[in-house]
Amino acid sequence: MLTWPYTLAIAAVGLLLLGMAFVRWSRTAPGGGPVIGFIWLADRVYCRLMHRTTVTGREHVPATNAPGGLVVVSNHTGPIDGLVIQAACRFQIRWMMAVDLMIPALQWLWRWNPVIAVSRDGRDSGPVREAIRHVKDGGVLGVFPEGAIVQPRSELRPFHEGVGLIISRTRAPVLLVWVSGTPESPRMGEAIFTRSRSRVVFLDIIEFDKGAGPAAITRTLRERLAEASGWPVNDEPLIPPVRNGDPFAVA
Repeated sequence: MLTWPYTLAIAAVGLLLLGMAFVRWSRTAPGGGPVIGFIWLADRVYCRLMHRTTVTGREHVPATNAPGGLVVVSNHTGPIDGLVIQAACRFQIRWMMAVDLMIPALQWLWRWNPVIAVSRDGRDSGPVREAIRHVKDGGVLGVFPEGAIVQPRSELRPFHEGVGLIISRTRAPVLLVWVSGTPESPRMGEAIFTRSRSRVVFLDIIEFDKGAGPAAITRTLRERLAEASGWPVNDEPLIPPVRNGDPFAVA
């Protein structure tokens, strides 16, 4: 019968081996390190258990944590869209996000996965330049070109032409994504704790010819997404709702 010192030693060796295996695995996870790797693993578990996320079209997703310059473009159904997409990708996605959504309570997240803050008035071209630089440097950029959560759901609003500009300047391939079934609440606090049957469909990797301009690229992406989803297009510009002081409201 083992005495407690031996039991403790065996447990310590077991934990050490598990730690070594995790560190080795984390080198192939987003960010190539244990911290981002752990966050990504937690995100995968969360999406699977809380949102029963199903993923199709994985053959279009690069199976590496360093795919080179890439732009991920998706429709926008709710606050957890970025989480369910990231959970299905081995590479780290740097999202463009409205500056008013970067609430202080999530500053720890912005430190580990810095977003590109965008002003809704569109007067500052700095975020677009930063996005272009990030992709040209081999990073992966995530964009919700509708600019806000679409309500009512199950329709496509106009895409901002900035996404076409970024793609035309970088000539990076585009991973087009269709998200559906996420929690209907536009508030982060509610959506995170609301169970759902979220669905992520990776539609295609698209590479545009050099002659394609921003307007043509933007129009093509919206048309491809409308065709694949079967959702109607609504050409009325999407106006983000006012948060009314709610720090967990998301637009």
